[in-house]
Amino acid sequence: MESYEEDWSGFDPMGKDFYEEMQNMYTNESGQNLIDEAPAPLKDEKVVRDPKQTKFPFFMVPKSSPYVTERMLMNFFGRAVIQNLEFRRSSNLYFVYFLNIGSLEAARLRVERYPNLIRCITGRHHMERDEPLKCTKPMKDLAPAFSPTERSPVNLDSREFPISAGRQKHPEFFRTPLVTKDDYHKGSLLAEKDTIRRYLSAKYEFALERHNVYNLKNETRISQVILHFRSGRTIPVSIASASEEVKAENLLEDGVTKCVACQNWTDTSCKLCKMPFCNASCLADVADQHKDSCGTGKLLKLDAKVGRKFPKTGLPPSGSKVKITAFEQTNVVYVRSADIHVDIAYYAILTEVMMLGKTAHKLQTKPVCGQIVLYKFETNISRAMVLNVNDDKDIYVVCIDFGSVEVTEMKNLYDCSPYLASLPCYPVAVQLRGVPGRFVGPSIREIIYEMDQTLVFVIKYSTREYDFSKGLQIVVMTENDSHSNLNHFLKAIMTPVEPSISELGYKEDCLPQVPLPAGMNIDIVVMDNSFLKYGFIYCTPRDLSYEVTKMQLDIQKYGEKIAKSETYAPPKNELCIAKYEGKWCRGLSLELVGDGYPSILFIDYGNIVPTHVTDIRPYPPQFIFPILTAELILIGLPVELTDNQIDGLEKYFSVGTPITCSEIIYSKEENNFSARFDKLQDILNLTRTNCHEK
Repeated sequence: MESYEEDWSGFDPMGKDFYEEMQNMYTNESGQNLIDEAPAPLKDEKVVRDPKQTKFPFFMVPKSSPYVTERMLMNFFGRAVIQNLEFRRSSNLYFVYFLNIGSLEAARLRVERYPNLIRCITGRHHMERDEPLKCTKPMKDLAPAFSPTERSPVNLDSREFPISAGRQKHPEFFRTPLVTKDDYHKGSLLAEKDTIRRYLSAKYEFALERHNVYNLKNETRISQVILHFRSGRTIPVSIASASEEVKAENLLEDGVTKCVACQNWTDTSCKLCKMPFCNASCLADVADQHKDSCGTGKLLKLDAKVGRKFPKTGLPPSGSKVKITAFEQTNVVYVRSADIHVDIAYYAILTEVMMLGKTAHKLQTKPVCGQIVLYKFETNISRAMVLNVNDDKDIYVVCIDFGSVEVTEMKNLYDCSPYLASLPCYPVAVQLRGVPGRFVGPSIREIIYEMDQTLVFVIKYSTREYDFSKGLQIVVMTENDSHSNLNHFLKAIMTPVEPSISELGYKEDCLPQVPLPAGMNIDIVVMDNSFLKYGFIYCTPRDLSYEVTKMQLDIQKYGEKIAKSETYAPPKNELCIAKYEGKWCRGLSLELVGDGYPSILFIDYGNIVPTHVTDIRPYPPQFIFPILTAELILIGLPVELTDNQIDGLEKYFSVGTPITCSEIIYSKEENNFSARFDKLQDILNLTRTNCHEK
């Protein structure tokens, strides 16, 4: 037998024990591991590979498509089992490190369950390997990776949530215009009061506040003036005490009183006799009388030529300073001149309307379109023009001293005397250049109410930019002190921005929820009936169904023009924007099955549909729209429904149909709404009779 000698020259157990991280547990006197202070390896020594690969089991996932991202892998395997995750551009691989072998085996089972989502290679620590694994040529021979743009058959067997049967179109609801061209017929009051037909394009955008979706009790006190938030304007409830008679010769506590010549409020007076006057023009009108009575303590004796004067109305010249009195839409505001004389005259008119309105009589007959009336809200009384009269409880008026369109009832309207109706009206509607018309959500609403009448803006415009079809001048407004552009600011606030798919999504609880009103004889609209066999429908109050359609206009623009992601698979219980029947809507991801069709609940309607990842986009943070649609359980249904009974119920609860509930009940214990319907038993009995006859 041939003998040989083994080479033991490289045997160095102490060196191995010192330099290998897995074995080195030595520390210095400060408690630090000596491996941190070890010298760099020499040039001829082998480079030690990534320490994480020696400590943790890992997967190598090729980035075969844009669908494979860091966030996708974190959601697929679960954040709790992953120790770290890194992407190496040189090899185009994701390295997913797991906490232990058990976590890796659990991840392997998930990969085997959904083989079409990702392909991966297992990486384990082997002492004989000195270099990390790299993507080699054999990896190219693997089966083609799942392509998110290719639509595979929908897997219905693995879904935990029921799917809506059929593909019913989402209902749409549109309000009738407040004013039509027929209202401007020759000789009508509206044609006389609104010669430019401005109110043909007027809209009422604050229905959510009317139904107490937002808090209307917020109040801000500014120097004895209480401002109530409502209908796109801040209402000055108390400008002067209407219960006390204010005489021209008496000064108010704050140094403001009426001019002896024009009866407008002013803080200017003669230093000797304290006679109040507005300006040099008013002083010239009473110069002779003032010369005789100044310093004598006698009152002026004015002749008939001296009367009340008002500053000029209309839109101030370009470059003037203005104040905002109301927002009608996101891009239509009412402004008035900030000139001191206009300011004084404006508040003088408001005060006079308040004082004389205390003794006005209530309207006895239904008003007509264009009629000037007095409108009372809480303690505030203002002049208003009637725009639309549907019934005694649904009268649309525009407060001409502010510009806001509001809805009221007959009991809140009073007769307006010819004298009050003849007083000047200073607010003028303008359109903000470049600002789109959007749904007035919570974020926009907060900005609107910050634009109170204390802020001064510089208005600029060109007469060539006048919209004759709407009777609006297109303008640009800049805040006087900060020089910030109001047009750019509003546009930036209301324009949605698509978030990155790597960012955390938004949950349903981020949105305000509007419950159904409980009580008797509640009018609702059916939004979806695909789950009638389970005993419930999705509905919304009839007056709020129009707001659901308004939201969809903004969502549609986002899906078509702003969102650029080609594919998006929202994690479970996260909001998204999804396409249904060619239109983009708000959705909530209920489950990810693995076939490329997440189960999406369309929260504004109620149907659940498998939607392909190419028809889903991330949810933008700007869409803080309230959820107006709720689930309503039907009371009185049998445990099992026959096909005829379901057909009868689907006809009665057809999508988009307005229905009056006999009673809506809210259960605090179960946190749900249920409803009784008078015709429900008739439908069930009728279908039973038909089944028996057959």
